[in-house]
Amino acid sequence: MLSAKGKKRSASEIQLRLRLPLFWLAVCLVAAFILPDRIWNTLLIGIGGLFVTAYVWAKYLQSGLSGHREVQFGWVAVGDLLEEQFVLSNQSPLPAIWVEVLDQANVPGYRPATVRSVPARGVIRWRETAVCQQRGQYQLGPWQLRSSDPFGIFTVIHTFPVSNEIVIHPPIHTNIPIPLPSGQSSGQTRAQQTVHRATLNASSIRGYQPSDPFRWIHWPTSAKRQELFVKTFDLDAAGAIWICLDLRRSVQVGEGMDGTEEHAVVLAAALSAQALHQNRPIGLAGYGQIPQIVTPALGAEQRWRMLRALALVHADGETPLQNALVDLKRMARRGTAVVLITPDFQLDWIPQLNGLQRSGVQTHVTLLDQNSFGGIGKTDALEQDLQRIGVQTLRVQKGELGLAPEATQKNISYIVTGTGKAIMTRQ
Repeated sequence: MLSAKGKKRSASEIQLRLRLPLFWLAVCLVAAFILPDRIWNTLLIGIGGLFVTAYVWAKYLQSGLSGHREVQFGWVAVGDLLEEQFVLSNQSPLPAIWVEVLDQANVPGYRPATVRSVPARGVIRWRETAVCQQRGQYQLGPWQLRSSDPFGIFTVIHTFPVSNEIVIHPPIHTNIPIPLPSGQSSGQTRAQQTVHRATLNASSIRGYQPSDPFRWIHWPTSAKRQELFVKTFDLDAAGAIWICLDLRRSVQVGEGMDGTEEHAVVLAAALSAQALHQNRPIGLAGYGQIPQIVTPALGAEQRWRMLRALALVHADGETPLQNALVDLKRMARRGTAVVLITPDFQLDWIPQLNGLQRSGVQTHVTLLDQNSFGGIGKTDALEQDLQRIGVQTLRVQKGELGLAPEATQKNISYIVTGTGKAIMTRQ
């Protein structure tokens, strides 16, 4: 999500830009006392009048000039258009001949710095746009308005020190053909998250609220305590899915949209959207330098939690995949499913994956083929070993997800071959 508004001027100041007029004013003043003459008096009045006029003009701009900015859309993803509206208002009776907008936004490819002119008691509006190029968390602002009197003697600076966060989410490709694992419920399995809707698992009670349905009322407790209490419910873990991202720096190949990191994030975003569309609880375990752990849940809020976490993950971790799987085994309940996305072709993490499967967690592995990304890996051998222990696998090669910038403007579909390989086609 993002929000960026700056309607209040937090600080304004006037700075002397040219010192030469002040120097000549002092020279004329001294000369007028030492060598009284009409020339010095004329110069003193002229330069003094110029200096006073410039200062009065700057004071009017300091009190009358203001601005604000506002983002036009509530959220953006890679490939979307980031659009901001800027408004400059000049309430003074003197025009702002030039107003420079200086911005410290760090969004890749977005530079809203510009120079405008605002008439006396006038308002101007314009839009700054840029295509979102890279997912992540960025900021809009702090920013400044800089103006001056017509003679350039004084500079008027309005500072807006507040910066506003913007999170650019990964793109969501709804046609990526990765089947969601079904997951199985044991009948007693519960997730750790309490939800505000009825499920099969009643966990505890709480005080009645006016929005609660009457069917949730726990009558024995209500009768005993002489006030209404309702049941709270655990989220049923049947069908819940964990997405596990292998974010070790040492196993990644390629950079940017051509790298395994971005392919893994796009796959995770597509799986998340697909699961929530099918009313399936889904969570994330990303083991980068800053772990991103999102407990499986449902609903629109979970969608934003997942997208935000995926926007912030980076393949800069050092956690071995086998350690990540051991940690995930402690969180994943029996009957849930795990989708592992990794470019690692080594075999040392297979025992931990097999142990996760034996604990009642269905496993699915999506292999990012290192060879297609410019690396050297024995993906065929790894795929055979995984199939030997009953793990469903899918191999994804570079370019099959359509992450090139031009692909965002095209209709992309996919075909799954008999070997489980996803092939991209364009229409």
